[in-house]
Amino acid sequence: MNLQALLKQLLAGVSLTQEQAQELMQAWLVGDVPEATTAAILVALQLKGVDVAELTGFAQSVRAVSCKPLGLKPLVDTCGTGGSGTGSFNISTAVAFVGAACGVKIAKHGNRSASGTVGSADVLEYLGVNLKAPPEQVRAAVEAVGVTFLFAVGWHPALRHVASVRRELGIRTVFNLLGPLVNPLVPTAQVLGVYPRSFAQPLAQVLRNLGCERAFVLHGQEGLDEAGLGANTTIVGFDADRFWEEELDPVALGLTPATIQQVRGGTVADNAQILEQVLGGKGTRAQREIVALNASAVLQVGGVAANWPEGIQRAQDCLASGAALEKLYALVRFLKAR
Repeated sequence: MNLQALLKQLLAGVSLTQEQAQELMQAWLVGDVPEATTAAILVALQLKGVDVAELTGFAQSVRAVSCKPLGLKPLVDTCGTGGSGTGSFNISTAVAFVGAACGVKIAKHGNRSASGTVGSADVLEYLGVNLKAPPEQVRAAVEAVGVTFLFAVGWHPALRHVASVRRELGIRTVFNLLGPLVNPLVPTAQVLGVYPRSFAQPLAQVLRNLGCERAFVLHGQEGLDEAGLGANTTIVGFDADRFWEEELDPVALGLTPATIQQVRGGTVADNAQILEQVLGGKGTRAQREIVALNASAVLQVGGVAANWPEGIQRAQDCLASGAALEKLYALVRFLKAR
């Protein structure tokens, strides 16, 4: 592969083919791309804008070396792209435990924060989840507990070759979009929060290209990479029969409007406290309702709720019972060093 020709192609605004993207990622994974060239390519991609063929090719190469399907159907991930900068508490992490408590098998893929907020790995580690648990133990948790957490760094060691360049650049790159696309257990369904809105349609297309059977890609129009309570949420969804886009109005679903400020988190300790309170049926109304709204999406793609109102009600009942909090504690116990 001629890396200089590839760079010139990107600088001219011409996208990579899916095959070119696969080859480039393969070279990154084995450390065959000089750091200066990697930096130039990542910036060129960011300036051009990554498209569906490129993301599909990149994800296919990462999956080829990192993924070992669990073989469960349905198996759901709640990993999002992040990047909204709102500092909300760990909503998708809370949603994972609600989904599990309602009977959906959950394999949540996540990482530490890359933007100064608190990542899912940060808050779960604080609460006692062993991020270094052996892979087979992490896999076994899905059946034993109903939910597991895959710390991205430990499951994609080949990506270390680009880690230093990404840190040095200090900007979002295509690798920030890959996390939700390369869950090592290969979920069959997904709820993926995105920011900005322009990512929704392309990422839904990529998920479908990669074999995902059902997904909701969400963008909260007040600026969240989740479904929000302060404005409508854009949803791009698909299943075996159709591909659609819709606007979801939280007020029409009986939820109380809330601002981003009302669902903000803070330090790791703050977010851990919020997570425990919400999962235990406490926390503020806004915190409980935004979790219930997003959990409804998980229950729908997981096949245990038929629509938004049913999913919201089931999630609210689950939170009130404390069953979601027990799922968190059960995962902590299961992943303890043995």
